Amino acid sequence: MRFHFAFIIALITAPVILTAQDNLGAYEDRVAVGDVMARYVWAVDSLDAEGYVAVFTEDAVIDSNGNISKGREEIRKIVTSLIGRRDDNEAKGLPPSNLYHLISNVRITFPKPGEALHQSYWQTVLRGEDGKMTAAAMGRSRDRLVKNNGKWLIQERKLTVFTD
Repeated sequence: MRFHFAFIIALITAPVILTAQDNLGAYEDRVAVGDVMARYVWAVDSLDAEGYVAVFTEDAVIDSNGNISKGREEIRKIVTSLIGRRDDNEAKGLPPSNLYHLISNVRITFPKPGEALHQSYWQTVLRGEDGKMTAAAMGRSRDRLVKNNGKWLIQERKLTVFTD
């Protein structure tokens, strides 16, 4: 009787387990998606505008709490404005205002072939006028990546900044 019960449970749960495992994607794709997201963070933190736009599709969209940037040219302005702010601060003798991102609780899934979903929580820190590092903002992100010609790129980035 126990064998029959275990067999029935296995038959019922097998499709759920197989579906969940299929949704995790191939190892190489998971590593590649993780690498794209790491390059994204390193590029913005190092104020590398070209490296930053290189991880996005030509028609990418970033939605940061309703502030929309469409296409690589608008997305590039995100980093070039950070460069301008840094330069203005340096001219005034203030700390450069560079942001440093901390990413946690990453979840990568593959809803369909050629598409990945990267979700995480993030926090940014910066050096204050007193020279101490302090939390600047925190929130969560939801990135949809697509695989084009064997290369993963971000097509949609939704940032939710926690404001309370």
